Amino acid sequence: MFFRCTTLAAVAVTGLLAAAPAVANPPSAGSAGSSQVADPVGTVTVDKWADHTVYRPTELGTTRHPVVLWGNGTGAGPGVYADTLLKPWAAAGFIVVAANTAMANSGAEMLAGGRELLRRNDTPGNAYTGKVATDQVAAAGHSQGGAGAINAGADEMVRTVLALQPGPLAAPGKMVGPALFLAGEADRIVDADGIVMPLFEKADQVPAIFAELGGAGHLVWGRYAEVMADWLKYQLLGDPVAKARFLGAVCGLCTDVAWTRVLHNAKAQALS
Repeated sequence: MFFRCTTLAAVAVTGLLAAAPAVANPPSAGSAGSSQVADPVGTVTVDKWADHTVYRPTELGTTRHPVVLWGNGTGAGPGVYADTLLKPWAAAGFIVVAANTAMANSGAEMLAGGRELLRRNDTPGNAYTGKVATDQVAAAGHSQGGAGAINAGADEMVRTVLALQPGPLAAPGKMVGPALFLAGEADRIVDADGIVMPLFEKADQVPAIFAELGGAGHLVWGRYAEVMADWLKYQLLGDPVAKARFLGAVCGLCTDVAWTRVLHNAKAQALS
């Protein structure tokens, strides 16, 4: 059972699409739109590991930082998303560990990055020693990487899932933490009704929210940047302003005309 916040007419249900490449000829990050989440200039350091690219605050200070494990769409690398999503998140205080793979569906590479970060947190003498909030880890991704985030969400290390236009090869019924499913009304690669909605409906064991952005196709992830950042702030930092964007009878998404549908399952509704 799920609850609808918006009063707009629903888009007709379409058939389940066959699995398709998530990003064909991906554009540069700049062409995907710009995030207003944070200004990363001079505040973000990029660390290159063997199998992962890490975007982190240049000054980690004495506090522990929440973590985002990132999965790319098919055929893409972290650089495609860096300027629009990953660097702004790092500028906002998150350590973002992006798997250097164009095939992130299993979530295994994402989890491997998380475990490597936790290992470094516990190992003296490196930049990450004692700087990781080990209980504040999110799995996030786009398209095939969105499916990977869902699959990674079955691991106890992952506190929450952020799935942007996730592909169909995922097991949402195994997730252990809350999830946000983001769809595009005009997405012809990952159809909102045929692919994203069924994944949302199968996630009834955790609080889950489905939100569809009006007129959005598959390669415009910059339009989702602020909402994605707010989900991370709400779930990992307990930010009450960010929380209000997702929960309550007059939640920010529910009253924003840019979003054509916002649905809460029963567990998410109970949090309002």
